[in-house]
Amino acid sequence: MLERKDDLQCTVSATEVRDDGVTFHCMTNMNDYGKVRFSLTLVSAASPDKSGGECFGSGRGAMNDGTFFAGSFSGRWKREGTKVTARYIDLVSNGDMSLYIAHFDATQDEMTIEQHSFT
Repeated sequence: MLERKDDLQCTVSATEVRDDGVTFHCMTNMNDYGKVRFSLTLVSAASPDKSGGECFGSGRGAMNDGTFFAGSFSGRWKREGTKVTARYIDLVSNGDMSLYIAHFDATQDEMTIEQHSFT
């Protein structure tokens, strides 16, 4: 069973572009994990038009009380025009598992992420 949580508004702070894909370095604030910094890599080596493929990444969260979290994720992505959607499962060091769906426009420096927690 999935529980829908509030969408996240993330800032893309840096981008690395390579022949085989692109990595976005992002940050956001999350109620459960504090200040979160993460990297999302879109692999497009098997797609000549760079319109989809695998995705993966990792993140770290820091709470004001000193609690620290680490997570890693993997999934799939696709692009239509400049709009990209990435769907991935995240596993966090405290045992949490969530489905995230990232939506962003390649012309912007922000992304919106839907979060769905497994209950």
